[in-house]
Amino acid sequence: MASLQLYGCWRSSASHRLQIGLRLKQLPFEYRPVSLDEKEQHCDWYRALNPRGEVPTLVVDGSPWVQTLAILETLDERFADQGVPLLPRDAEQRQLCRAVAEQVNSSLQPLLLPARLRQPILKAAAPDGAPALAKALQAGVRAHQADALNALNSWLDALPGPFCLGSEPTLADACVVAQLGAAMRLGLDLNPFQRLSELHTHCLGHEAFAASAPEQQPDAPSQAPMR
Repeated sequence: MASLQLYGCWRSSASHRLQIGLRLKQLPFEYRPVSLDEKEQHCDWYRALNPRGEVPTLVVDGSPWVQTLAILETLDERFADQGVPLLPRDAEQRQLCRAVAEQVNSSLQPLLLPARLRQPILKAAAPDGAPALAKALQAGVRAHQADALNALNSWLDALPGPFCLGSEPTLADACVVAQLGAAMRLGLDLNPFQRLSELHTHCLGHEAFAASAPEQQPDAPSQAPMR
């Protein structure tokens, strides 16, 4: 069995999706928190693992792997006979699974506007205008998330459930559920998105998703939102 150490943060949706995937594959791993609040991702020791200072990083037998979609697809190939297949065996379903995952990765997650993008914008504002700008940025992020979630909801509504692509969880579910958790931490209500809301509820009844929930992680604050 491979030696796996996951360097992540409880509130990182990318860390969240990777945890789900590891548990779906039934791959034991050691969780090593990286504090984004204390900017540990920029420390020399972490930059040696991940030069861009991003979380998560999965260290596999001493070798650091980065970028969650690449990590999860490689794990699925390397441990094909273990746990749940993250990618369907059927080529058309596999393409659809990758497309849903990429929709989250390229269209939804970037709209969360991470601190490395948000802080320079706020610093450029006049001191008396920074609070109003911060509020406007937050409102804009929520609006963009809602619009993108509405499109994703319509797309998945045309596909069989209860998971994204039918009766079994896949890479797509790991990506979507992690993103829904991030959206709710922004204050978005999932009720208008019926297919996504039902998907989220169904997935949380699965052990791999429940154990990977952000509030279950050892670095989560005691008052972390239950998502």
